[in-house]
Amino acid sequence: MTTAYELLGIGPDATRTQLDDSYAAKRAAYDPARVAGMGEEFERIAAQRRAELAVAYASLRPALAAPPRLDPATERRRDRETICVLLLFAVIALSIPLLRNIAVPERTVAVTGAAAANLAAQPAPDFTLEALDGRLVRLADLKGQVVLVNIWATWCPPCVREIPRLERTYQRYRDQGFVLLGVNTTYQDDRAKVATFARDQGISYPVLLDTTGEVGRSYASSLMPSSFLIDRAGKIVLVRVGEVDEAQLQEQVAALLANAPAAP
Repeated sequence: MTTAYELLGIGPDATRTQLDDSYAAKRAAYDPARVAGMGEEFERIAAQRRAELAVAYASLRPALAAPPRLDPATERRRDRETICVLLLFAVIALSIPLLRNIAVPERTVAVTGAAAANLAAQPAPDFTLEALDGRLVRLADLKGQVVLVNIWATWCPPCVREIPRLERTYQRYRDQGFVLLGVNTTYQDDRAKVATFARDQGISYPVLLDTTGEVGRSYASSLMPSSFLIDRAGKIVLVRVGEVDEAQLQEQVAALLANAPAAP
């Protein structure tokens, strides 16, 4: 799984200036003008990579620019602006093959976030993972409940920042049929550190350990955090790349819980 930090060649502790400089350098390296005359395939790949970089930059810029704590109104406004930018670049990237009237080869990496968005309205890919407490959790066993799958890591600042919102949402709806699964990318994290982090942060929802990256691959999740809201029938109804908006998430969960479980 390639993170936004890796795509831009910076670390989680990078400054805003380092982010801007790295983004500018990466965009220049994939300037379509540099491959002009080498064929449409090279031009398309260069344009697509620039779109990927733009999505990664848009997801990290608010995190590095924002103060540690924001008032709820400012936080919601920032989230709306960020998701609009993500959607805009995803649409642009997906339109490139159509505008050129050429097919996208299977080996081409999909635009970050776009492939995950394509899962909306599809059955959620099943998985079985070990939780921190040692029990095995299978997604298919939770059918009939409303489930949020949140893919995260301890070293991801946006992931850490949204955990209190997830915890509050879980506490509010857990007794009404809502399940939250925090899928940690343990293959690029550390199990002991995850356990300590979960205890210190007061995480009460199940933290699952993805030691191979299987969930990230099946959910086409390349940026973190990524969240997938699943209805009682086991279908993905919402994909969120980036931090969740607490008010919107609770509204969506409440609406799904209001729907009676499907008859067996």
